[in-house]
Amino acid sequence: MNTVRMPELVLLDFGGVIAEEGFKAAMVDLALEQDKDPESLKRMAFDLVYATGFTTGKIRDKDFWQALREQSGIVGSDEALTAFVHARFVVRPSMLYLSARLRLKGIRTAILSDQTHWLEELDARDGFFPCFDRVFNSYYAGITKKDTDFFLQVLDAMDTTPEKTLFVDDHRPHVERALSLGMDAIWYQEEEAFREEVQKRFPFVLF
Repeated sequence: MNTVRMPELVLLDFGGVIAEEGFKAAMVDLALEQDKDPESLKRMAFDLVYATGFTTGKIRDKDFWQALREQSGIVGSDEALTAFVHARFVVRPSMLYLSARLRLKGIRTAILSDQTHWLEELDARDGFFPCFDRVFNSYYAGITKKDTDFFLQVLDAMDTTPEKTLFVDDHRPHVERALSLGMDAIWYQEEEAFREEVQKRFPFVLF
């Protein structure tokens, strides 16, 4: 097994890494329930969370749902649609275990996510924030991972450098931005391959 340097900070995306990608799953399921095209609705919804400023704190979910209803023709109350999404964000115990093992070895971990006020609501439900040293949420930062400045702000807040940091995300463009800054990065695609990548860097983590 090839070994790579051991990072001192690990930044983990939420949806698609720490938890199942609930938003994507919700849009697919919603489309199937309401006789819409799943790929079209998913793409429209992802575009809108950025275009409306939902991921940077400019609006709340009621405004997002109104925009999506107008553009897509979906139906449902704000509360029902939000609950539909929340139910599909299922935290992965293996990721909480990973964070715990790393922190026991003095390696800091943090959530770095393009999310909304939903992240706090999900934490209120599942209580995962204490499993990490910090939480960086685009909703409160006013900037997303589409901008390398967000990564730099996080590194500054954590008082570290790109060379000492590992970033994990399921969205390849975010991974490429992290790599461009000199960070180590893992593109999360499926669990077994991810575990192999983790063990190259942290041999003491035994899943």
